[in-house]
Order: sequence, then C-alpha cells, then structure tokens
Amino acid sequence: MSNELPRRLLTLWAASYLGCAGFLLGELAIRGEAISMALLTQLLWLGLLGSVPVFGVLGSAWWVASARGTVKWASTVGIACLVALASWGQSEFLSSGPHWATHPQRSSLRLILVALAGLAAGSGWAWLLWGYRRPQARWRRTIWLLFGALFVAACSFVILRYRAYDFSVAQLVLPACVLCAALVHGLARGRRHWAVVLSGASACLLLALGSQVYPGLAATGERETIAKSRAGALTRIYIIPNLRAEDPLSSGGLECPSGRPVVEEPLTWTTPARRRNVIVITVDALRKDVVGMVANDRPVTPELSHWATSGVSFTNATTTYPATLFAVGSAFTGLSPAELYLFPGLPETIFTRSRGHVDRHIAVLPEVSWFRLPIVEELLARAAEIDFADTDSAATDLLIEHLRDARNDDQTVMAWIHYYAPHDPYRARPSTPMGPGRKNAYFSEVAHFDRELGRLMRYLEDDQWLSESLVVFFSDHGEALGEKSYWGHHVYLNGWMTDIPLVLWHEDLAPGTRNVGVGLADVAPTVLHFLGLPMPTGLAAESLFTLSPHDAERPTFAEAFPIRGRELFDSLRLDALDDASIRERLRQTRLMNKGYEPKIAITQGRHRLIRHRAAGASYLFDRDAGSRDERDVADTEPERAARLGRNLLAWEEDQLRRIRCRLNLRDSALEAP
Repeated sequence: MSNELPRRLLTLWAASYLGCAGFLLGELAIRGEAISMALLTQLLWLGLLGSVPVFGVLGSAWWVASARGTVKWASTVGIACLVALASWGQSEFLSSGPHWATHPQRSSLRLILVALAGLAAGSGWAWLLWGYRRPQARWRRTIWLLFGALFVAACSFVILRYRAYDFSVAQLVLPACVLCAALVHGLARGRRHWAVVLSGASACLLLALGSQVYPGLAATGERETIAKSRAGALTRIYIIPNLRAEDPLSSGGLECPSGRPVVEEPLTWTTPARRRNVIVITVDALRKDVVGMVANDRPVTPELSHWATSGVSFTNATTTYPATLFAVGSAFTGLSPAELYLFPGLPETIFTRSRGHVDRHIAVLPEVSWFRLPIVEELLARAAEIDFADTDSAATDLLIEHLRDARNDDQTVMAWIHYYAPHDPYRARPSTPMGPGRKNAYFSEVAHFDRELGRLMRYLEDDQWLSESLVVFFSDHGEALGEKSYWGHHVYLNGWMTDIPLVLWHEDLAPGTRNVGVGLADVAPTVLHFLGLPMPTGLAAESLFTLSPHDAERPTFAEAFPIRGRELFDSLRLDALDDASIRERLRQTRLMNKGYEPKIAITQGRHRLIRHRAAGASYLFDRDAGSRDERDVADTEPERAARLGRNLLAWEEDQLRRIRCRLNLRDSALEAP
C-alpha cells in the first residue's frame, strides 16, 4: 500500500490538472476558436493554478468515500449548508433587477436561490463520493461518468450563456473543473492509464511554466484569454486580481475650475425673441447599425431614415453607458456616469435648469415597473408632469395631446417621450412582420417604434412645432443580438452597444450629416445653449452647436460598471457621502464585485479602445474594418493603442478631478486605502 500511495497521489494531481486545463480549452474547441501558443500556455498556467484547490477537493472526496456512512452524510449536509450561506450575498445581486428589486416575493426568491445552490453543492459532493466507492460495477461507473459529463456540459452552457452575471457565473468555474477532473480521474485510476495521464500533465506543466519565463508571451496570453476564453477570463478577472494590490486612484493633482457658469455665444440661426421649445425623443435599445437596415426584404426604419435626411444627423455618436438610467442621466445633466454616481445629491437637469424659461415640462414614459421607481422621476424628470403609456402608440397619443393643449394655451414646453418597444423581451408584431427568430423579433419591435416616430414627426411638422422647437432624437444605448453569446444590454462597450443614432431638427437648421465625435453627455449643453441658459461649471461635455462639424477625432467616452438594482436606485437618492462611501463607490466603478467586470472605452475617429478595468487589459478595434468590434488590432497598431490609452487615462484623471472638486475633497481622499 505504501508503494501505491505516491502513484495514486500523482495520478490524482495529474487528473486535477488535466481536468482544469481540459475544461478551459474545451470551450474554445467547441466554438472552433483558433488557439495560439500564447493563449494555450496561458490557459495551461491557469489550469495549473486551479489544480491546487481541485486536488484538495478530490483528495477530500477520496478520503471521505472510504469513511463511515455518518461521515459521508455529515460532510454532504455540511457542504450544502456552507454553500447556501455563502450564496446569500449572491442572491441579493441576482434578485436586484428591475422586476424583482421591488417585488413583494423577493425574499422568497432569494431563499429559493440559496436552497438551489446548497442542493446543487450537496448533490455534486454526493456524486463524487459515489464515484469513489469501491468496488463498483461497470454499469454504475458508466452511469456515473455520463452524469458527470452532463453536469460539465450544463456548467459550460450557463457560463457561456449568462453574461450579465459574471461574478456569479465565475463561481461555477471551480465546480466545473472539479467535475471534469473527477471524470479524468475516473478514467485514469487503472494501472494501464495512470502513466499516460501523468505524462500529459507533465507536458502541460512544462508549457505552463515556460510561458511565465517570457513576459511578452504571458502578457499576450492574458489579453487573448480575456478576449477569447469565457471560463479563462472569469478565472483571470475574478480570482487572480484578488492577489494583487489595488492601484491608487488619483486625479493627477489638477486644480478645480472657477465656479462661474459658462455662457455660450447666442445662436446665429435663430433670433432671441423667437419662441423656443425643446422636444426630446428617446428610444430604448436601438442599435445604430439597424437604422437603414433591410431585413427579409423589408426596411426596418423607413421613417427614421426619411426624417434623418431633413435634420442634422450625427453619424459618430456614442452612448455614455449601456443602460438607460445612466445614459439618459448623462444626456439630461451633461455628467459622465461615474460623476452621476458620485454626485453630492441629485444633479440639476435640463428640466430643472429650464424652470422659469419654459411654461410646461412634460414627460411621457413607458408603463414599466422600472420607470415607476422614484429615482426615475427624481433624477430624469424632476419638475415635469409625468404620464405613463402602456404602448408606444399610446405614448405618441399622450404627447400629441399634451402638445395640443400647450398650443391652445400658448405655452412653451420642455417635453420628453421615451419609446420602449425595442427593449427585451422582443415579440414579433403582426403589423411589422420581419420573419421568425429572436433577432427578427427585435427588428419587428424596432419597425413598430419607427412607425410611431414617423407619426409623431408628421404631427410636429404639420402643427408647426419644428419651426419653433429644437427636436432631439437619440437612442439611450445599443443592444447585443447574440454577439459574444449575449442578448440585451449592460456589460459590454463594443460598437453594437455604444454606437447610437442622434439627430437634431429645427426649421432653421440646415440638414446634413456631421461626423464629429459626440457623446450623450453633449445633449444637455446643447439644450441649454438653444434656450440661452448658462452651462454649469465643471462640465466636460460641450454644446453640439459649438463643435467643428467634421472633427471625427474628437474623443468620446463610455463606462460600464456593475452597479444595479436596489443598490443603484437607492444610492442616487443620497444627499451626502462620507469619505468611506466615496472610496467604496470609486472602487465599484473600477473593480469587479458581484456583477460583471467594469469597463471603460474611448472612441476616437475610426478606432475604439476598450479597457477592462479589473484585468488591466486593453483592446483596440478598427470601426471601419467591418469587424463590429470583434477583432483586436492592438498588436498590429501598437502606437495607436498606446495613444488612445494615454488619452483615456487623461480623461479618467480629469473625471476624478471634477468629482473631487464637487465633493470638496483633497486628492488623497480619492486614493484606495
């Protein structure tokens, strides 16, 4: 027995290593992803790190399997309870979406999620113990192997499918590696196979260690892992960075600007005495590349395409955030998302700043639970008369009714309507059929919204609103339609998520296209400029009327950080922040937590650089190459990647300076403790 123990332990370690590495590599093989040497060796290195806890789990299961029945039962119950307790915090995040955040049965849902997690952990442990029973009939062993393969496949599906919950899904990587390693060990325990398994593990070990000798190979491998390997990226982002020291957060020591508001030069194309209304039309989740698209021989946006030719269309517009509250919040305040999140109290918006300058403030919002939350009114539509509409058609009717009343009463207006049809879940509309499938259902929803936009624009033209109103149209963000196996929004900053349509109309504005880089934060200064109101101090955003129309190199910026649900809704209503809260919020915008990994992007000309904040990896995309932000070109254009990286860092420092100045903080207060 003493001679057998070293062989068994070596076989167990080899199986642990090959199981981890095999799971990480298996995803790429299934997807047909090309595996470079840098990517291969990096995944083997991650597999080596993962083999340590996996070896411990399998060794424990091996020992408990030979113990008495009471020990087996006690260990199973203990593991189930431990995992259930550990998952309580995760249940808070998973139930924090718009539907469940205020649901009366939210506590019951959390208990169900916790119970399921504990049950899954206990079942997995029992499965391991059953597999290590000796002696065991061949048919039982075959069943054990088949169920193990199904468990691994289920974990792989969840990891690949659910991308809005990176931190939660990352918890499945270790169990999946354990299951995969157990399968390898189950096949290799015989005397005939252990040498083959050990030889394979030794070869992988040499490659993994060799990758760490060459820093360039390791760095390239890290970047490719995050870009191409879902399980490898989760391991790299949510486990490895926890072993590193946090980078200090600094505003670069820049001084605060003067507190005087900025007054832009009066617009030359409209007279000061002329009536001025503002009508803001927004739509949820409309991708820029869908505008003008033809799906199944049917135009998707004929109305928007038609009306865009009679307005000023900004072809290089981007959102500031891939979710409505921060995106529209930026458009209405001129602040970046992080500035909104760290603003002392509720910021002034185009509604509150125009009080006393227009007679009526109107908002027509979708009858959706999320828009009923108090923070939507407090942040986005404070001081406005709010109506809710069940459908986009009803929303159009409501706004037209309000505008007719204002016309009859000779009142000026600041109006906002938000169309919701393209938002998930998508359903094919009988009036706008686009074919079968989820993507075509999205196109059908967009076409339905497009009809309502056309109806509203025809009314504005017929009733002379375009002659005395600035009409602003934009989408709050884009939408993923299966890219990176993801549907919906949040999470990503690629072109299909950040590139948006933005159009201005006024009778005196010459129609045309402008390719200057603009972000949604530029909408607020534009509206204030049109109304002749001063711009607040400390804004990085600018009025669209002051920009050089074809300055495509003007950079725009977007952020995505994992703050959502009740935490987000409550946090934006706080009147004051102490130093500890400020530092914690800064970390939340830059470091991973229970959600997905925070990201930041700069779009400049034909290129976009996306930085994964937690992993410290940056990716450069050529927007004109037809790659739809899927192919990283940083290695072929290193100088451009470095330049955009410097510009992004400078913007972050300036953003922190603005935050520091509004909160009256010393620069040291922004540093992570």
